[in-house]
Amino acid sequence: MRTAVTAMKIPPSLLSWRSDSWRSDGRTDSFSNEYFKRRNQLKRLLFACLVRWFMTAVLVMGTYLVLWRYSRKAAMISNKKKEFNTLIIALSIALGLNIASSLKHLDLANFEPLQRPKADYILQSENFSCLFQLGYVTRRHWVRVYVLFWVLVNVASQIAVASLGLTYNINSADTIAVTTPGVVAIPDMSNIQTGKVLSSNSQAISALRYTANNYGLVALAYGFGDIDEMPKAGSLFNSDGDLMYCDLNSCYYVFYEATPDNLDYYQSVATNRSISTQATCQSWRVLKGGDGTERTITIDNANKTQLTIPALNGGSQTTFMVDPDRGSGPTWGHVLAFEASATDPWFYNCNVTIGPVTNVQNPLQDVGVNVTSLAASAIALQGYGASTIGVSFNSTRHFQFQSYPAESYYGGPQGGNNTGMGQLMASFAVGVVAITAQVNTNVNATGLLPLKGIELDITSWTYVHIILILTVGLQLLLAVIAAVIASKVTIRDHSCVGLAAALQPLLWKLDNSGSSRTTCEKRIFERLGDGVKVSYIKGRSGLYYIKADE
Repeated sequence: MRTAVTAMKIPPSLLSWRSDSWRSDGRTDSFSNEYFKRRNQLKRLLFACLVRWFMTAVLVMGTYLVLWRYSRKAAMISNKKKEFNTLIIALSIALGLNIASSLKHLDLANFEPLQRPKADYILQSENFSCLFQLGYVTRRHWVRVYVLFWVLVNVASQIAVASLGLTYNINSADTIAVTTPGVVAIPDMSNIQTGKVLSSNSQAISALRYTANNYGLVALAYGFGDIDEMPKAGSLFNSDGDLMYCDLNSCYYVFYEATPDNLDYYQSVATNRSISTQATCQSWRVLKGGDGTERTITIDNANKTQLTIPALNGGSQTTFMVDPDRGSGPTWGHVLAFEASATDPWFYNCNVTIGPVTNVQNPLQDVGVNVTSLAASAIALQGYGASTIGVSFNSTRHFQFQSYPAESYYGGPQGGNNTGMGQLMASFAVGVVAITAQVNTNVNATGLLPLKGIELDITSWTYVHIILILTVGLQLLLAVIAAVIASKVTIRDHSCVGLAAALQPLLWKLDNSGSSRTTCEKRIFERLGDGVKVSYIKGRSGLYYIKADE
């Protein structure tokens, strides 16, 4: 005699929102036998799979946006590293768990008769260990292939998520710095400090001229770049990059600010301050004495002017000359050049000017007159051992000159090209300012202090795209395949009541063996016997039910 009990209402799961099965008329008191509407169930399964896939797609998109957003920043403060790691780890964990959960719901059923241990493992195939045990106990090769395939799919999905971390690196920023207002170290540009060239930091005029000329030569080692390569404000100093930049007969230098000595790290960044030099020239062909072996030359101007050359250095060289007392000022220099050659000699008359420092906000950021006046004519300055024509001792009135061989950068023949000669003189002048800024001692001033920065370096966006696209693509493909195959039979929900109803035929057999009170799994299977086989078959009129046979 059956006792009436109050039915418990089980909350519907995702797969049981809508019933796609009808009660069988064969047994009015059983829910173990059902037939179903295949189309409705397929829609329901596809919808459930698409919901899980959509969650994966959202997590993948979130991961991609985090990588894209942080990689676009040229530099970030160090604290951003914790923020990025928190986001990417959280998304990776959520993505891994969601994929594992989705794959767990895609396990396919085995419809052929199985011995009861195998049937039990299939019913628990959502458990990874049971899936392993199924592959171990079964003797059917295709079942083992399926188990191996499903294990590999699960492992591959987790490896894919984990390998995403191999596509990026968090490195110290090496191109752009994050800056904040503070105290910075800037070069003292009030004077040229001669201690780097001479044995003492002498401020004698000969020492200053000699040092200025040496600085212009040293600048060649730092290199000259095109005007469009000038560093932007905040760019970190690159020792492998160019220090000065030229365009036609104008050249530029960008000033840098560095961290003060009291900090435990050092960084030097470009500012928005720069200085420019420009040289405009006139040129005439030399009519007489152009081979560099005569004291006087005649140039091809209207007056056929004759000029005296301070030194006889022969051909294939260029001699630059300046009268410091009459040919220079605070920010300009009047420089002459004799391009000696046995075949094509030229003479140049050039004016070199040095512009003001742009965006100066503090007097310490400006360049002193003692620097600009020497830099303008530095290409011709000699300092010691100047010309002795008309004098017998070294004085400030000595005519200054320097000679450079044709094989050198500054002695290269220009052949009457005024722009080319102007660029040579402008580059020498800006080089003096640049090297002075590099070697002079620093002073502290207010500015934009560079901070320790990091950058997210994506080693290969191609690998990122492949990993993320395969993650969502393969999950969608497996979901559709599983839904189509599973729709061949009734798919019940995951509730315990639904599972118990499906297993009624097996429990009836247990009742017949007198073991209805047995609760131990091992004892239950012992009562059933090893010969019991369980199958989920299709009966008459599309009826599906679990069948237990000896």
